[in-house]
Amino acid sequence: PHKPSRLAEMGLFAQKGVTSRSVIIEERDGVLQLLISKPYGSPAGVSKPRPRRARNFIVPHFPLDDTVLADEVQGIRAFGSQTDTEVVAQVVTDKIATMRQAHEVTLEYLRMGAVRGVVFDGDTTTVLHNLFTEFGVSKQTDQDWDMGTIGTAQQPKITAALRLIEAALGGMPYDHIHCLMGDTLWDEFIINTSVKEAHARWSGGQDGQPGGFLRSDMRKGFSFGGMVFENYRGKIGSTSFIPATTAQIFPVGAPGLFQTINAPADYMETVNTIGLPFYAKQERMAFDRGISINTQSNPLNICTQPRTLIKLIG
Repeated sequence: PHKPSRLAEMGLFAQKGVTSRSVIIEERDGVLQLLISKPYGSPAGVSKPRPRRARNFIVPHFPLDDTVLADEVQGIRAFGSQTDTEVVAQVVTDKIATMRQAHEVTLEYLRMGAVRGVVFDGDTTTVLHNLFTEFGVSKQTDQDWDMGTIGTAQQPKITAALRLIEAALGGMPYDHIHCLMGDTLWDEFIINTSVKEAHARWSGGQDGQPGGFLRSDMRKGFSFGGMVFENYRGKIGSTSFIPATTAQIFPVGAPGLFQTINAPADYMETVNTIGLPFYAKQERMAFDRGISINTQSNPLNICTQPRTLIKLIG
């Protein structure tokens, strides 16, 4: 099955470890100012102060346990072998690899929550962090670009969204603005008249030939109107990381905007150590009947300026 990992591939979130289970995020409002020229030797102007606000976050804890029982490996051959019995160590390694994938998918889901401004737990209903509330800001108004109506121009709506995000960023530099779209909204967007007309005149596509847009699978992303659009592929069971009729717009490449902060595991040897993205431990069960495995991750995923996030609705 497909493992959602697009945000990890983008490198959107900066990772760092901390030594505690709670994190204080210090918010600094940098102030841009115009300088006034002065004669040489005269007193210089004074920089405007940068007010600070501290916000406390509890890092969520995601443990996962499993076991390898003696009966599971009794008489079972190693994969690809006709003679050698499968060693317990390999079974343990395989189980840890599978458990690690569960943590990685959970991390992608949590990060998508941060990109949308509200981080939900794995049950998809419990709110871990409402970043708008945590940072004391209002959510940008959801936007409906009316993509399904024939003749609706998308460029003015894209430009308006770009300006809102740039205003929220203030003086923070960024690389580009990205839009991850659910399936239904993507399908409406890609056949919108203004989008089709703009790309019908495109002289080359991913295959380097004229009209490549019309032949290529553009779900992996293309630039239009100063924004990169992409059909996000992320779903576990019935849970879509981005609902089909919505999309999420956010900046990419803004320093410190998106962060994953890892707290240490609750093991004796990890007390007061720098947190790592993933932990795994094993121990023998009573009477040597098998091996117990514990894995865990302790990531806090945040967007430090939630007003840079805009939701599209269809």
